[in-house]
Amino acid sequence: MRSSVLRRLRESDEGVALVMVMGWMMVLATLITASIGYAIQTNVVAHRGQDWGGALSAAQAGLEDYVARLNRNDNYGRIWDCTNVALQGPNEVGNTCGWTSATTTGWIPVIATQPTGPAFHYDVDASMLDKNGAITVVSTGRVGNVARTVAAAIGRGGSTDFLYYTDLEHADPANTTVYPSGTSKYFCGSTGAQKDIYWWSPSQVFGGQTQSRASNSNCTEIGFAAADVLDGRVHFNDTPKLNAAGATFLSGFETSTPGCKTATGPSYSACLRSGSPIPVYGTAAIPVPPSWKETLYLDDTSSKFATYPGCHYYGSTRVKFNATPAGTMSVWSKDSAGKVTGTGCGTFTAANSFTQTNLAVPVDQVIYASAGSATHKCLSGEIGDGLPLGTYTGSNTTTYTYDLTMLTTDQFCGQGNLYVEGNVQGRVTMAAENSVVATGDLVLSNGINGTDLVGFVAGNSVEVYHPVLDTWYKNASNVWGWKNAPFEDNAWPHRYADPSTGGINPATGIQIDASIQTLQHSFWVQQYNVGSGEGTLLVLGSIAQRWRGIVGQGSAGYIKAYKYDSRLKYSSPPYFPQWTNAKWGARHTGELSATYTVTGTYIGS
Repeated sequence: MRSSVLRRLRESDEGVALVMVMGWMMVLATLITASIGYAIQTNVVAHRGQDWGGALSAAQAGLEDYVARLNRNDNYGRIWDCTNVALQGPNEVGNTCGWTSATTTGWIPVIATQPTGPAFHYDVDASMLDKNGAITVVSTGRVGNVARTVAAAIGRGGSTDFLYYTDLEHADPANTTVYPSGTSKYFCGSTGAQKDIYWWSPSQVFGGQTQSRASNSNCTEIGFAAADVLDGRVHFNDTPKLNAAGATFLSGFETSTPGCKTATGPSYSACLRSGSPIPVYGTAAIPVPPSWKETLYLDDTSSKFATYPGCHYYGSTRVKFNATPAGTMSVWSKDSAGKVTGTGCGTFTAANSFTQTNLAVPVDQVIYASAGSATHKCLSGEIGDGLPLGTYTGSNTTTYTYDLTMLTTDQFCGQGNLYVEGNVQGRVTMAAENSVVATGDLVLSNGINGTDLVGFVAGNSVEVYHPVLDTWYKNASNVWGWKNAPFEDNAWPHRYADPSTGGINPATGIQIDASIQTLQHSFWVQQYNVGSGEGTLLVLGSIAQRWRGIVGQGSAGYIKAYKYDSRLKYSSPPYFPQWTNAKWGARHTGELSATYTVTGTYIGS
């Protein structure tokens, strides 16, 4: 009896064990299935992640492909390359290749041997190349069924890459104050095809003479003063000089002086003219040493501005930008009677050389002054708005006062000169066949962080107005001549509140919010060696010049305070000149939503 019971219990345990084994097997099978499913899903996610990153890399490869084509052919952005498969597609507006909305989108493989692998397509807009020096490229990369798109502004850049750029570090040979008897341009910096001689240049032969500028005492160097502050990138093709210790380069500087390649700190004296005091490189907390860079050259396009869209005036022209109503300007231009061109630029007659204040600023265009009538000494008030100062009516046989600066032939009426000041709303470049003269503050209506942007481009020089008057009279010996007791007119320059700060900035001096470029001569202050100190010359923008311009001498003139407008890293005033020997590259980039959806079979590879 007992044995039969035990046997039945053992048989019962064997059934339970079988059920338990089968249960565990089912659990294990479920876990295995889940693990396999998870592994497959993870592999899909990982693969898509790889495609996501690969598509971005392919899009970048497209940008690099277009940049490489530009660097092989500087004119590539101005032509339609119908053989470039990456350009082929429905979005190329204005193309000459016959592509329409029905055209198949073309793709170029990143790796030529993998036609169905990662590939790119790009769309190009070069319509703003002349206006702002940039070509917009929208590049899409594809990997598998994943597409990503990046956009970039492609350009070579120009003087607006730097706060301060000079080619030659000495006074302009045309400066008669420095060189009253003239000097040789062969040794003090050439024009035209003649090769430049820098302070670091080896000896060269000109006119049968072997000469280096370093040994030619006829070349007068211009140095930096102790109180000068330059807040931004600085480039010298030449070797800079300091007149006193303390000049500050907050971002250091670049020079093409060969010795700077191996210069060591803390003085880096090999980057400076021999005997120069040591400047401040950066700040005590963040020192920024100088560095060597290749020479950079700019294309003098000043003569082309006559062909660019905007307002074209003639002769000595005065422009005042108005804060109210915003976006308008007043213009005086006697020689423009019957000749002014451009929409909304005013109508001038011989009897009416002044246009009221409702002229709209030609946004994204230029204001240009070219030569007008025969050159002559300006009559008082002939330019407009009281310029030039004095009482001269055209007779040299009567007593009168006159601004001595206007006695130089380059300031005569009939020359293409622009006299500029005011509160600007809009993006505009002021250009002149001869000179651009700042008669007062030039501030931006929306402040330095707004959208307003101004350029000054001169075929001759960009100047700061500094009127110094004298009296022409007959002396006791019955001889006509100047009293030789010149006096400053302290009502100039005219001052305007800076919208960025709400006040006059700087308290004493002048503010110019503009990119300045003069590739034939200099940026300088008129009569810089006469009178008392004028305060601070504040430039918020950029400066590029052929020769160093003088802004002060002794106790006269201005102290420099130059600060870079960081917006110039990404933009420039309309039609501003670009470097001639720099490489094309992406000025700035950003990712957009994918322009093309890639599914199924790839096409156009």
